[in-house]
Amino acid sequence: MIIIISSCFFAVSLLFNQGKCVVTSLIRGVCGMVVIGMANTILSGFGVFVPVGINFLNFAVSAFLGIPGILAIYGIGFWQMFH
Repeated sequence: MIIIISSCFFAVSLLFNQGKCVVTSLIRGVCGMVVIGMANTILSGFGVFVPVGINFLNFAVSAFLGIPGILAIYGIGFWQMFH
């Protein structure tokens, strides 16, 4: 009986932790899209048009990698511009 009850508590805690992880990833993805939009606006004001758009792939990269992922996206964009 103790094993069954503790297994149920463990399963419920896994569900809550995964939900927290999903919400955190969604928030990071949305914040990443905001940063990409602001960076595109600022760079276009200086006359630099980097081919970085707001799409699902960039959302996923910014959700999972955060700021380093956004920097990598812009690094690839600059490389595409000058290559």
